[in-house]
Amino acid sequence: MEHIQEVLRQVIEGADFDSPATLLRNVKADAAVRIVPGMPYSLATNVAHCDIWNRAWLARLEGKPKFNPFPDFPVVAEKDWPKVRTQFLANLDRAYKIASAKQFKHHCKTDESAEGALIKIAVHTSYHLGQIKLLKRALRGAKTA
Repeated sequence: MEHIQEVLRQVIEGADFDSPATLLRNVKADAAVRIVPGMPYSLATNVAHCDIWNRAWLARLEGKPKFNPFPDFPVVAEKDWPKVRTQFLANLDRAYKIASAKQFKHHCKTDESAEGALIKIAVHTSYHLGQIKLLKRALRGAKTA
């Protein structure tokens, strides 16, 4: 389990890249929901998508009811951006707490499937963090163009 805890720590703290909190800290709502020409989604939609899947995997781990994750690239309203950002960061922390607990508690059928869910959270999140970083650059570029 220590290896999964370490992977999540690196994603959350940003070992080789900006942490999610740092990456999202100064993103204003109007920028978060803007779709840059040539990009399929806004930064906020990307964050919401990542959080939807993280919540689905957390539900398995925590024994909560399954839910339909689709549509999984929702349009996020400007007024909802702060909540989307906060929820995304809080759910990453939930995953880390599960991985870091002295006693590994979960509601999956096996430890291996529970570990797999935590790995999915880490890998999927890091994938989207890279996209979010690129979307931030694209937003800055579109602002100066």
